[in-house]
Amino acid sequence: AITAISCDKEDKVATDPPTDALSGYTMLGSQKINNDAWNVSLYMGEDPFVGYNYVAVRVSDEATGSMIEGATVSFMPMMDMGTMMHSCPYESPSYDSGMDAYMGTSTFIMPSTAGSWMFNIMVNNQGEMDTATFSIAVMAKPESKLYNFISDVDSTTAYFVALKEPMNPEIGLNDFELMIYKRMSMMSFPPVSDLKVKIDPEMPSMGHGSPNNVDPASMGEGLYQGKVNFTMSGYWKVNVTVSDNSDATLDDMGAFDITLK
Repeated sequence: AITAISCDKEDKVATDPPTDALSGYTMLGSQKINNDAWNVSLYMGEDPFVGYNYVAVRVSDEATGSMIEGATVSFMPMMDMGTMMHSCPYESPSYDSGMDAYMGTSTFIMPSTAGSWMFNIMVNNQGEMDTATFSIAVMAKPESKLYNFISDVDSTTAYFVALKEPMNPEIGLNDFELMIYKRMSMMSFPPVSDLKVKIDPEMPSMGHGSPNNVDPASMGEGLYQGKVNFTMSGYWKVNVTVSDNSDATLDDMGAFDITLK
């Protein structure tokens, strides 16, 4: 009897299917390109939203079913508003063997209610090139994960500030991370790393803030990392002030609404 129980356990372990590294991602579609020789699959960390999105792409060989790992993969998100078209900030991917996918990001700046988003994925594998194009729906979350402003210094330059963390806030000290981009043209939104950021969290219903917050500091490539302290559950407003490197205030009206259940 003891031997039989042991064998049953071993059989169960042997037959359990491996966990897909992208099992927590949302698959948005697959498309065959390069005369049906390649299959391109598009995933995002969740349903696409206005803000900072994680993007994963898998490219496989249709003949063998194996992943194509050595290709050059790039993105070009595009929004058609009828009278004009524009892109958004994005980071083209690199291959991640642990995820078995090409991993990048896209920061959508408008919801699909304002136009139509197309997500273009360009693949170059050993000199062969083709593009997969996906129509996607981008939603606006009830509590916005992105805001934009025109610089108070020159009244011209547009900046976009995206909340990267916390996406699942908890009571206590949380990582607070922002991505900041500048609009150079309707097709170019490079990250900006030479700014200064201050945060001031408040709980409007209770009339208080919180101690021990750490202003986000530039880590390069548009990323600013700090800490925010939520001392109790409920609705918080994290006010954000952005200045240039000479301490001239670019904007002091930005904020992120964050509700802890």
